[in-house]
Amino acid sequence: MESIPNMNDHFQDFIQAGLARSVPQWLLLVFLYVEHHEDKGLGRTMSLAPLMMTHQRLLHALSFDALVAEADHLDDRWEFLLLGCMDDAPEATVCKRLREIAHQLASGADLSDFLIFDRQQHPIVI
Repeated sequence: MESIPNMNDHFQDFIQAGLARSVPQWLLLVFLYVEHHEDKGLGRTMSLAPLMMTHQRLLHALSFDALVAEADHLDDRWEFLLLGCMDDAPEATVCKRLREIAHQLASGADLSDFLIFDRQQHPIVI
């Protein structure tokens, strides 16, 4: 994993792009932690695992600091925040999408459709 501090896809840019869409958006948030594994053949490996998942309407008033404070209040063990957006849909569909994201994480699938930030709001490239 590599932190890219000058990357163009910063949190507010992401929010503004979602707000510019003609259809209301859900913001998908998955708070991640790093799992360390001991594998006899590979040695020590790491993977990202979801700690908390939630969604909320995409609004102008969203700030990274507020999301961090709220998440820390619930569980401060998270290390990274994965962000996604999806078009307006029923709540059950949004929850299903969050479960799919958790499955993508578990299976090591491509995460390039999402933004990942560390706690200091630095974009992360995996």
